[in-house]
Amino acid sequence: ILKTPFDWTDLDKPYWWGNISDFWEEEKELKVPESFKELLAGGETNQVEFKASLHYNFKTKTAGIGVKGIIAKSICAFLNSNGGFLFIGVDNKGRPQGLMNDFKLAGDKDPHDYFRLEFDETLSHFIPIYIKDHISGDFYEFNGVEIFIVTVFPSKSKPIFLRGQHGKEFYVRWTASTKQYVDIEDIVNYCLDHWNKEG
Repeated sequence: ILKTPFDWTDLDKPYWWGNISDFWEEEKELKVPESFKELLAGGETNQVEFKASLHYNFKTKTAGIGVKGIIAKSICAFLNSNGGFLFIGVDNKGRPQGLMNDFKLAGDKDPHDYFRLEFDETLSHFIPIYIKDHISGDFYEFNGVEIFIVTVFPSKSKPIFLRGQHGKEFYVRWTASTKQYVDIEDIVNYCLDHWNKEG
């Protein structure tokens, strides 16, 4: 059960898992869906994304900031869309592979603490600090391996820009992929439509 500091009971917009208020108890805790297996079996969608590692680069066999950037882009897209789940340690076909490649980079450090610190560093490097409370993650054992599942709640009132290598970047989640909007007119129109209070 993942805690959240926000009261979402006034948010009546339906999400893929149903109305958000249906999952709240008096303690204001969000019930994690009972079966992550169903999400994995369903493949990548508008609100489900798979990534093989947090920052292990399979080509160079070392840590890579570029891999972290890909993770951050997915999170940013979820923030600007309808929220979602990011599975780390899962291949693109939805098969849990585990986090051993990331854990190997920990050296003498505790691998779980190392991973959490690297995840926090990813967020602080790419994502505005004020939006952190919309993002949470934890380890889960699945089919005998550990994976890390990130839950992202959508930004309720404003667009979120990723701090990219060459400046601010804007991402949106499409049917099963993350898309960058570059054209100013596209960004403005999307924001007006998505966060229109009267819509």
